[in-house]
Amino acid sequence: MLASLGYATYSLGLHRKQAMTQLMDIFTTATKDISMIILIVAGAGALKQIFTDTGVSQIIGEGLKTWDMHPLLLAWLITSVIRVCVGSATVAGLTTAGIIAPLVSTLDVNPNLLVLSIGAGSLMFSHFNDGGFWMFKEYFNVSIKDTLRSWSLMETIVAVVGLLGVLALDLIV
Repeated sequence: MLASLGYATYSLGLHRKQAMTQLMDIFTTATKDISMIILIVAGAGALKQIFTDTGVSQIIGEGLKTWDMHPLLLAWLITSVIRVCVGSATVAGLTTAGIIAPLVSTLDVNPNLLVLSIGAGSLMFSHFNDGGFWMFKEYFNVSIKDTLRSWSLMETIVAVVGLLGVLALDLIV
């Protein structure tokens, strides 16, 4: 990536006689727009790794064995809660997979549907701590209120309909 940046700086900037100060202003603007998103995703990834390294995922998984809930709904619910708290769909899905993995052999559930359930839960209510929320807001130049009313609502609908679809598939498969 550094080599690409160097080549782009030369070929698209210096070679076309743009001043380095002008190029640095362009780089600053570009970095400013994505830096918060990168920090949020990195923090969420670190939290997931802490859960894994400390064994918290295993402890939570053991505690969940006693819950009297359909495994697909349980996986969706865990993923949804993590998604709303942490903000990253990827981290929510991976963390839930780590929590549910020890239980897969003991549950009477299709693992493929479990993956779909986790995927649906990872889309639940995107808001302020989600990089996608801010990307949508900035790229479409809408207010926070309108982003909540459009993007967040759409993500929630997709998550709920996804769960309903997975539960329907569970009846057929």
